Amino acid sequence: MNLQDFVRPENESRRGIHWSASVFHPSGSSLDWWINELLAMNMKWVKLLDDGGGSSKHVCQKLLSKGIIPIVRIYRARPNPGHLGEREKKTIAELIALGVRYFETNNEPNLPTEWQDGEWQPGGRPDVVMQHWLQDAKAIIDMGGYPAFPALAQCGRHSEHGSIPWYINAFNWLDQHARTDALDVFRNGAWIAVHDGVLNHCYKDSDGVWHFEYPYDPICQKDQPGTSIMDDDNSLIGHRVPVQLLQEHFGLQVPVISTEGGVFVPKGGWQQWDSRYPGYNYEGHAERTVAMFQWLRDNAEDYFFAMCPWLIANERMGHIDPAWSESAWYRMDRELPVVSAVKAMGPDPEPVSPLPLEETLRNAAWNRRGLSYNPDAAFPKYARKNNLGSPLTPEFDIRWRGKTYRVQGFTGAIIYAEIGDWANIRSLSW
Repeated sequence: MNLQDFVRPENESRRGIHWSASVFHPSGSSLDWWINELLAMNMKWVKLLDDGGGSSKHVCQKLLSKGIIPIVRIYRARPNPGHLGEREKKTIAELIALGVRYFETNNEPNLPTEWQDGEWQPGGRPDVVMQHWLQDAKAIIDMGGYPAFPALAQCGRHSEHGSIPWYINAFNWLDQHARTDALDVFRNGAWIAVHDGVLNHCYKDSDGVWHFEYPYDPICQKDQPGTSIMDDDNSLIGHRVPVQLLQEHFGLQVPVISTEGGVFVPKGGWQQWDSRYPGYNYEGHAERTVAMFQWLRDNAEDYFFAMCPWLIANERMGHIDPAWSESAWYRMDRELPVVSAVKAMGPDPEPVSPLPLEETLRNAAWNRRGLSYNPDAAFPKYARKNNLGSPLTPEFDIRWRGKTYRVQGFTGAIIYAEIGDWANIRSLSW
């Protein structure tokens, strides 16, 4: 499948929200009130939980009728190690019949709390998780749904819970032990779920422009030159870690949805995780959430489909676990400033391509072939100049006698150049 083949809102809005942390949901007039709140905030995506027996069906029906796309996590307490049972598969089939397409079957397997007693091991056992995930992914695809590659808690390179080494080990395992199966699921509906948590890694510069590109922003680079997303994924662009690894191992690009994360509500009304960046209060949370949605609208990659920040409500939506009370936008006694701030944003404008017509058409044509198009790339320009036809492969690298070459196949020739020496592109026949 290509990006264009996945179900998306008509205006391609990326604005979403995480429903409560409960598998049980409002109904009747209460549900109608919540749906109207979603519409007032112009939400186009909602992540919610199902108990495995269809507890989300009535909410999904209502969301779909209002043009809102549900993302359903089939909830299993401590799901690792393990995979879907027949009850859960039956529920997924029923949800697909209603029009639901996006499903999560696992959650943050790099944390001990997501493992059965006695099963956790430092590092999160990505080989075990991937074996079970492939089994679930195939089943969901066979039913007509889109299965999510498991979202991780962003833990950077933590010695036990690190998300970056977990991703690296997971994609290495898929490449070495299940390459054919992995290619099959990623080509036929699998997508990547992430939990892009911003923390306070954002700021507004002297010109009033918001920056969310941590760790590539000037503050981080001045303090830690050369730091990349492969060093620290606690960022709005933390999703680039699995995206990069999928491209390196399989030459593919699939949709990405942040099904939790966003700008977290500050516990106690004030938080500053990283002292290099400004802390914020409830009003700052509202300002940053609006800026985040606007930044994603204007800067996110085509494959980044949606951001669903944690969390719309807890007790007010009937969830009695107080663990998430301070994460909620809607409290029992009030609504945080973020609610009115997001409502004031209005709807996202219809997308307008920044490219000229010819480049827009080329971009669409390349994407239909499952290839990423870069109008500034040297290889397409060389191919057009020399009448070498259309691309057959994505760009890839090979090592030869201590040098690294970038290569791409076109219908008329194989194009290559030593990396960095783009003035000396060459071609050879097939």
